[in-house]
Amino acid sequence: MNFLKLDLNLLVALDALLTDPHVTRAAERLCVSQPTLSGSLARLRDYFQDELIVQVGRRMELTPMAEAMRQPLRNVLGDAEKLLSTKSHFDPGTSERRFTLTCTDYVWATLIGKVLRRLASEAPGIRLEYGGTARDFAEHRVELLIVADRFALKEHSSRQLFQESFVCIAWSGNDRIGDAISFDEYFAQDHIVAWSSRPTLVADWIAARHGLRCRIATRVPDFTMVPQSIVGTPYLATVPTRMANHYAGHLPLRILEAPLELPVLTQVMQWHRHQESDQGMQWLRELIVDCCLTNR
Repeated sequence: MNFLKLDLNLLVALDALLTDPHVTRAAERLCVSQPTLSGSLARLRDYFQDELIVQVGRRMELTPMAEAMRQPLRNVLGDAEKLLSTKSHFDPGTSERRFTLTCTDYVWATLIGKVLRRLASEAPGIRLEYGGTARDFAEHRVELLIVADRFALKEHSSRQLFQESFVCIAWSGNDRIGDAISFDEYFAQDHIVAWSSRPTLVADWIAARHGLRCRIATRVPDFTMVPQSIVGTPYLATVPTRMANHYAGHLPLRILEAPLELPVLTQVMQWHRHQESDQGMQWLRELIVDCCLTNR
């Protein structure tokens, strides 16, 4: 379809290039060949009379005009997606929609497993898939985001899912730790933590209020590896209560009350405003909320 002498299919290619100005990677995401996307880029350059992406050193970067086009183009495509996804009625029992979501491994392990079981029972044709990072959500490649409130994106719709405290966990065979742990023992123990590129909520909290740092025995690749790595060791870990209860159900772990005040972890669900009235998205969001409130 042409509009103002532009093939509107080129807007999808343009969006991919403005999201990641690397022709080969953009072509892979669009499932087209690199020569095909290069041809689309040439047509876009001719239409807009601008290079759009240029090589600077070893990197490809957007021109000022291309930078200015990113959000307006995203708005246009978002409105088009909203229009095309409009349905007169959504029936979860017969729908075969595919939804994408991004969250931490901890949220996936403790919450999304419940969601998948409900989907298998109530909406067997619906697919819910992990979609990547928060950046993928921000750039509209993912439909839902579940994230700690301190990392929530202000420009997107949001709803609080749950709040929880932190507790300590230890291997049930660890005879160095009794049924309770004191403040001094907490800081004398070696701890297992998840690797993170930025300071964590608990570490920041303890440093700010007590001026102390826990002794780190090891850092594991992700948060859900912490309870598994505790087993068979003399170490301690501090994890959200939901996570502790989840893994204590099938691992030899003891849950201990933390001997110091710790922050409350709040998780929120976010979605794109253009999908606010999408009946399928509304149904899925309510299902996720219900899974937070029940044990099903």
